[in-house]
Order: sequence, then structure tokens, then C-alpha cells
Amino acid sequence: MKQKFSTLNTPIILFGNGECPVHPSVLKIIDKANTFICLDGGVDNLMTLGHTPDYILGDLDSLKQSRENYGCKVEPLNDQNMTDLEKGLLWCCKNGIEEVSLVGSSGLRDDHSMATLFILLNFASRIRITLLSNYSEIHCIKRTTIFNTMQGQVISIIPVNLDTEITLDGLEYTLADEKLSFPSQGISNIAKNKTCTIKSTDWIWVMLNHTK
Repeated sequence: MKQKFSTLNTPIILFGNGECPVHPSVLKIIDKANTFICLDGGVDNLMTLGHTPDYILGDLDSLKQSRENYGCKVEPLNDQNMTDLEKGLLWCCKNGIEEVSLVGSSGLRDDHSMATLFILLNFASRIRITLLSNYSEIHCIKRTTIFNTMQGQVISIIPVNLDTEITLDGLEYTLADEKLSFPSQGISNIAKNKTCTIKSTDWIWVMLNHTK
């Protein structure tokens, strides 16, 4: 019988082969996950953290062991025109998965990290994605969204398009359907409460820095 991927136990983590997570906030989220979908060599990073993979996706050229040794389902995805992250997210969309957290998809190379932000943008209308790096939690949104925050937490908002109208509530510097004059204007805002509300008319990246 064919697996119904939309019924996989959540939370689901898509684990990449980038910088290995070390921040306690990210490790705590990993420990609470119920399904691990690994992108190629990301499986080896996952296993060093003491977790067992459920799936391995990708062109499989970075595995440190024979694929049979991992004890999970392996799905070769050989399209060389896409990165493993793009192939993994497309696989998730095709299989009815509605929400994932990305781990190990940033760091190591600046070009990869920048490309990852635009991959978030490309898939944001099809699947809910949270990118977890060792420094922040990143979302790409175009709607009213309420985020859980901690007082004093640093939060940055970067619009894809400077014509975007943005509303911010619950932050030290508020906006009411206003455009940012320059990209860095949205950097290093501060949370005042346990939640903040962010609304935008077009896509923006929201970066919630991890608290220590």
C-alpha cells in the first residue's frame, strides 16, 4: 500500500547537509520532532546528534555509508538542475506535507545561505517553512502572522520588494501600513511582549534571533 505522506507524524524536519546545529533552541526543536527527512549527507549529521532518519532524499552522492546501512527509506532524486533542498521541498509538496522545519540548510557557504532564503520565497506559497539556523528562526510570509517572542528578543524584517507595506505591533519600533525607506531599516527591532504581529502586502523575510 502506498504511504500517505500527509499523515506522517509531526513535527517534520527536513535535515540538510549544511552547518550542523549546535544552538540549544534548535537542538530542543530537533528533540521534539517525530519525522526526519534527510537531504543526502544531512543524514550523517542527524545521526551524530543521536537521531534516526525516516527518509533520505537527493542524489545520494554525499552519503558516508552504503544506503542500505541507514535502515530507512531512500528516495533517489537525480535532477541536477535543482539543489537537494529544492528537490526535498518539491518532494514534500507533491506528497501532501503541509509544514516542515529546515535544519542544516544554512551556514558553511554564503552563496548557499543566500540561495536558501530565495528557495524559502519560492516555496512559501505552497508549504509552511521554518528555517532554523544556529543564529535565528527565519520565515517568509505575506499575511498577518502572530509570532511567539521573548521580551528583548531581536527581530529583523527584510522585504523582498521595497514597495511592500508593513504593519508591526508588539515591537519597539512599530509600523502601520508603511514602506521601509531602505532594506536595513527593518533590522534589529526588539520584541516588547510575548507575541508580536507582523502584516505585509508582499513577501518579507522575518528573522527571530535566538535568545541566549
